[in-house]
Amino acid sequence: MSFEKFGFKKFINDALKSINFLEPTSIQDKVIPKIKKYNNIVAQAHTGTGKTHAFLLPILNNIDILEKKVQAVIITPTRELARQIYANVNEILNFNSEITKACFIGGQDITKQQESLSKVQPMVVVGTPSRLKELYENGSLKITTTKFLVIDEFDMIFDLGFIEEIDLLLSRINENVNISLFSATLPNELKPFLVKYLNNALFIDDSKNKPSNKNIEHALIWTKNRENQTVFNNLISSINPFIVMIFVNRKDQVKNVVSWLKELDITNVGELHAGLDPRMRSSMQKRIQNNEFKYIVATDIAARGLDINGVSHVISIDLPNDLSYYIHRSGRTGRNNFNGQSFVLHNSDNQNSIDDLRKIGVEFVNYKFIENKLVETTIKTKKPKFYNPNSPGEIASKKVVAKYKKDKVKPGYKKKRKAELAEIKRKIRRDHIKENISKIKKAKYQKRREEIFED
Repeated sequence: MSFEKFGFKKFINDALKSINFLEPTSIQDKVIPKIKKYNNIVAQAHTGTGKTHAFLLPILNNIDILEKKVQAVIITPTRELARQIYANVNEILNFNSEITKACFIGGQDITKQQESLSKVQPMVVVGTPSRLKELYENGSLKITTTKFLVIDEFDMIFDLGFIEEIDLLLSRINENVNISLFSATLPNELKPFLVKYLNNALFIDDSKNKPSNKNIEHALIWTKNRENQTVFNNLISSINPFIVMIFVNRKDQVKNVVSWLKELDITNVGELHAGLDPRMRSSMQKRIQNNEFKYIVATDIAARGLDINGVSHVISIDLPNDLSYYIHRSGRTGRNNFNGQSFVLHNSDNQNSIDDLRKIGVEFVNYKFIENKLVETTIKTKKPKFYNPNSPGEIASKKVVAKYKKDKVKPGYKKKRKAELAEIKRKIRRDHIKENISKIKKAKYQKRREEIFED
């Protein structure tokens, strides 16, 4: 089905044709009619499924150009995501110049933002929580008039501690505002907030009870206690990415990975992390989204919401402490119905995290390098040892332990007990070997007799 069924205004339909949007995605099909009718919603869907346009299209369609005031506020946890959504707004509003819009994020000159707001209150506002709160409190941004409020990547806003800013802004906005929350994950910790502000909301779950997009293959590469750099170099040499995003847990680790790539004669590398100054972060984001880099090294500020066309591979040097971020990392690939691979360098240190991801439904495929070639393999699971409480060894061991329990504790008793237990184990092993030798000799004698009698 096409977008025409939603009854959008002409400028929306023209914009959709311009950006080559032909059919709505599953989440768009479910959400657009609800927001268009001013329903409050809480929507959960995988990254790369079109969440942003699910709320932008109906909201921009419902803007009243005769009301020269703030009518829609879209809040995001990061500057990068705010800039991306603002770019999406501009794509649509290229076909309607009467709707005013603005983006307010940290790292920009607040004085210029205040001067701009003194001249006109934009109908559509996109921004980060702290900057929006600051502009509201100094009287520059009059958000109380808004009809629509969207909080995108809401769980990340909660994780980053912006809940107080959101709470304040919501308490100042008119009570009839239409509220929409979007996220790929919805932890139980968010329920008190949802009850407070959205007790009449419609819950839309488009995740299909899977933690990630079906187009993504999650792959483990066992490092076998080798250095990460060695395995990483082999992996980079084995894949042929269109664009690969490489994630690390800390900003100081970015330089290490960039140096690894330089050793492979890969010098044109994009970097995205909190250590960049605001102007550099903004410039780097634009260059990355313009596909200027084949290799991108980033921290988890790039894991949420950013839509980078053509990411074919994701590599996690290690897993994040908050495993939900792995879901978002992997979600940078496999977008827009394309397939993608998400690799994790697997070792004994992150085995528990791997097990936890499996528990929530992430299905991993195992790979290893054989003669420097990446080969899919199966990991053999160790059979649990059979425990027989009535075996001679167990009975003898219990007697030794019981003997020392009855006696008074004397210096060196642990050493003596350990020596006795060790002697029991040695005796059992010797008896077992003798028994096996006896069986082998008996079998040989039996075979010899058969050969003699047959002759």
